[in-house]
Amino acid sequence: MQTLVTLRAQIDQIDSDIIEKLALRQQLSREIGEIKLEQGMEIIDPPREKELYALYEKLSCEYKLEPGFVKMLFKLIIDYCRKVQK
Repeated sequence: MQTLVTLRAQIDQIDSDIIEKLALRQQLSREIGEIKLEQGMEIIDPPREKELYALYEKLSCEYKLEPGFVKMLFKLIIDYCRKVQK
């Protein structure tokens, strides 16, 4: 059986990994924004977002997570990344 300290250390590492991945996603979003600007594209891409939300729902079910929570979380992430693209 793992100890409280061990479990918390694992959570700390996962949180660190999440933040690292969010930073990478932010950088990629900036690059996408530059490409969209060069090509005269809109920042918001409804078909792409629909595709992403379908993926998030599928993955939520696969990993036994509440789809509504995952959707809400990614809405925050996507909204932030839109701001980064401007």
